[in-house]
Amino acid sequence: MATERTRMPGGMRTHLSVAYSADATPPADLFSTDAQFAGAGPHPDFAARAAIWREQREGLISVAEAQRRSALVGVPKPLVAVPAALKPSVRPRHSRPAPNDSRQYAPEMATTAARDDRLTPNAKSFLQVLRARCGKGRSTEFAKATLAAVMSRSARTIRRYIVDLERFGYIKTAIRKTGRGLHTGLVVTITEKTTPFYEDLKGLAAWLAETPAAIDTAFIGRVLGNHGVTKLSLKNQIHQYHPFRRFKAAKNGLVGAG
Repeated sequence: MATERTRMPGGMRTHLSVAYSADATPPADLFSTDAQFAGAGPHPDFAARAAIWREQREGLISVAEAQRRSALVGVPKPLVAVPAALKPSVRPRHSRPAPNDSRQYAPEMATTAARDDRLTPNAKSFLQVLRARCGKGRSTEFAKATLAAVMSRSARTIRRYIVDLERFGYIKTAIRKTGRGLHTGLVVTITEKTTPFYEDLKGLAAWLAETPAAIDTAFIGRVLGNHGVTKLSLKNQIHQYHPFRRFKAAKNGLVGAG
């Protein structure tokens, strides 16, 4: 045995003594990202490959998967062209189809919403459509998908319009239910901010109280004359091309028949 020890190289004996000693420090982790070389951190590609092979060593991925992932580290990703069929088709506004013919019209309504800068232009148009659907009343029932088709918008956009109009006090909403409690749509009621002032008796009385002179002429056909009206100038075209004047001149023979 002593002879075999003498035949063993010194470097191997040192390596075995370190490997079997209890106080020996573990070997350094070559894939550790905490190692510092020359005062600088590891390269990002090296750190990514180290993390991949660490997962392989722990048995999380196979050798083939680790090789595949390691080969892709640092390789720039090619730009994938989006197919034309998947691109959103944004049609210019001037080339969009015209609305369908309709006899629907909006009754009188206040201009408060039109002057409200908190509302979007489409929300103001939506309020006008709601006023037209109410007719002579103040409420209408519908589903959001129905008005989405009318306004050429999505149901979520219609919901945003409704939320904004209700938030600023132009409409009130309630859920339409069946006898069994199923939700089938919305019931929208317009408020006093949308209707004209004279539909409210209190508002009409306040207006009459502020302008006493209007009491005499509010409900009678009384001609007030030309008081306060600007007179027409001599160069105005109405003096030269007025139909009655031309007829009178032709009758008197002052102008030709043509």
